[in-house]
Amino acid sequence: MRRAELPLAKSQGFHPKPRVSYLSALPLGFSSDDEAMELILEEDWPSEVLLQKLNDSSVEGLDFLRAVPLEEGAPKQQAHAFSYDMTVPEELAEGLDRKIADFMSAQTVEVVKANGKPVDARAPVKELALDGSTLRLVLSAQSGPEAGAREILACLGLDEALFRTIFPNRNRTYIVDELN
Repeated sequence: MRRAELPLAKSQGFHPKPRVSYLSALPLGFSSDDEAMELILEEDWPSEVLLQKLNDSSVEGLDFLRAVPLEEGAPKQQAHAFSYDMTVPEELAEGLDRKIADFMSAQTVEVVKANGKPVDARAPVKELALDGSTLRLVLSAQSGPEAGAREILACLGLDEALFRTIFPNRNRTYIVDELN
């Protein structure tokens, strides 16, 4: 942002910091191809100019895809859902379709999080499907402190493979409620 010479607004106080925020933290160990951030500028810039400046000064492989102006005083944007893709090794994919069907047909699936708190793993899942060797998981971000991708994988019996042979990648952040 410094290389793009953006007129970033700064926080008040003894150590002013640029007013930049990210919609959601990425879970530890997960990769991502689609993140969203909010930045506040001291002056209005056309979206196209902002996007061009960011991309012209960015490092290779980091592309800014969209810039959307928000009205003055508008509430902070919130993520509504996240989509993850994971490549499942062939030996682990056997019988996974049945486990997914059972999970998706259940009203609730109780799982215990690492902190010992029982939560419903089914509530935040908008989509869970296996297409070839790719497991797609779409989780609502609006269902409160529910289960995340780790807990969903545990329900499918894939928790031991997480970060060994299965590496989740967030490939889409839904900012507006694009899911039913």
